[in-house]
Amino acid sequence: MKSNLMQWLGFEVDQYKLAIPLGLVASVFYSPPDTDKQKHPYGLEVHEGAPIFLLPPERLLECGFERSPSLLQNQVLPWVIVLKTNEDAAVGFRVEKTFGPFEAHMNSDLSIQYGDQILLAANPVEELNV
Repeated sequence: MKSNLMQWLGFEVDQYKLAIPLGLVASVFYSPPDTDKQKHPYGLEVHEGAPIFLLPPERLLECGFERSPSLLQNQVLPWVIVLKTNEDAAVGFRVEKTFGPFEAHMNSDLSIQYGDQILLAANPVEELNV
């Protein structure tokens, strides 16, 4: 039985290692938050003249994780992942690290092997219309 590899973008947030299908990603960029943004990593970010609304990843992705408020206060989230949507507004979220893009199979338990790491597959919530 031959199965096709999918392209993924991996990322880490709150010690969770997750991956989303690369086709759902509009862009990824490095934008370390200043000290005020680090306290409030959500809101509006302007990248190359375009506004991006930043939300917590658990509001944008179905991946079954909950974020710890104590971890969030001490986190540095320098990477921004912007999702493709059918809307005019760009929506994204901040993460600690990104890996890839890479090709891999998704296992039946929704895990994805990337090198020696196991990532959990995440999908956008339905309200995004992606």
